[in-house]
Amino acid sequence: MSQLLSSGLSVNGGHVCGLDGMSKLQFDGIEDTIEAFGMILHSHVLVSPFLFFFTPAIEPISKERVINQSRDIGNGEFIIVLDSVSRENEGDLILAAEDATTDKMAFMIRHTSGLVCCPVSSTLATHLALPQMVLNNTEVDGTAYTVSVDAAHASMTTGISAHDRALTCRALASSSSAADTFRRPGHCFPLRARDKGVRERRGHTEATMDFCKLAGKRPAGALCELVLDGDEVEGRPERRNGDMMRADECLKFGKRWGIRVCTIDDLVEYMEGQQLLNGKV
Repeated sequence: MSQLLSSGLSVNGGHVCGLDGMSKLQFDGIEDTIEAFGMILHSHVLVSPFLFFFTPAIEPISKERVINQSRDIGNGEFIIVLDSVSRENEGDLILAAEDATTDKMAFMIRHTSGLVCCPVSSTLATHLALPQMVLNNTEVDGTAYTVSVDAAHASMTTGISAHDRALTCRALASSSSAADTFRRPGHCFPLRARDKGVRERRGHTEATMDFCKLAGKRPAGALCELVLDGDEVEGRPERRNGDMMRADECLKFGKRWGIRVCTIDDLVEYMEGQQLLNGKV
């Protein structure tokens, strides 16, 4: 890639083009790299002694990414949000809790760590009597886990199935739910979000709440960290090289399944811009 840049060529949509736009050569694998650079550099234009244009498949402008993902959340679809490489360096699959169907939950469980968490607003956590899981939180990023819950519903079994966890997510989002709507402990893990969202804490918990707010959804979501399957070990019940998905793997996953990707930095920039325009968000 460095040879391409130093030769005065531009990269556009997975193709390598001369600056005059006359010649074009398919370059396998470059698109995902350019997408990752677009996310990291927070820009789609890089200026140097030569001029190169980066046109990733994801929207090149952070504002557009956030607006489009807000629409996706509003339409009941998944989004993927990446945090900083200096923080968790992970991508979370996120959905509004009210839109958690059995099929969507099964997809989430299949492609993630399976520990489904449910960000909720502080107001909702108080209303549903969801105290913090521990009095002294020593989790590395201060994630505010509450006691775990299952919906206290006649159709519930053990609480761990895709059906049961989807039902619990929808119950957390329901305006008619109260403290006795749930049994404790359970198999879904509510997370109490900070009131000012990502402007106060740059975490996936707060990102989920901000996207729900922007989409006009109830203040409850569902999220889980995307993971790699790893490699089979022939004849042994083991898998090697299993790990969290990082930025490039998350971009490939999003492309495969038609799920938009943005960063928490994108969302912070957007929310701070909205605050400057409107005085509040």
